[in-house]
Amino acid sequence: MVSKQKEHAKTIAVYPGSFDPIHNGHIDVIRRSVQLFDEVIVAVTYNPHKDSALFTPDERVEMIRDVVHDLEPRARVDKFSGLTVDYCERIGAQVIIRSLRAVTDFDYELQMANMNKQMKPSVETIFLPANPKLFFSASRLIKEVASYGQRVPDLVPEAVMNRLRRKLKIE
Repeated sequence: MVSKQKEHAKTIAVYPGSFDPIHNGHIDVIRRSVQLFDEVIVAVTYNPHKDSALFTPDERVEMIRDVVHDLEPRARVDKFSGLTVDYCERIGAQVIIRSLRAVTDFDYELQMANMNKQMKPSVETIFLPANPKLFFSASRLIKEVASYGQRVPDLVPEAVMNRLRRKLKIE
């Protein structure tokens, strides 16, 4: 007898961001996302003509791999420049994951999600609220605090803090 059940199609989600550097809020979203999707691609975004990031795209990819290696093969790391929806189409992803911290995040992210849907109707955007304990995590703030020699152990893994200290020449 032929089964009428449809084969489960693999759902690939992309979690895009600059991740300069990755912090515990990002890691929380990645860990929660692998529970929802078959594969999550943490995608470092960069603009080769305008990127003012502290870490190079390759350094960011390496940092992320270091902190989420235990989630392989469900989570993997990549990098791209250009539009996220074009990247999703290129790799066969159906979902974009975005994290929300505040109302201001929602306003921006909703506009972006609607624009993406207009360009690529087959790609959905889902929003995951930030973990309340990590609500105030922001790469920009973490870099600023680290530049003054302060450690932020509750906000970034030790390996990321060590890279920050080396990059900022703080020992």
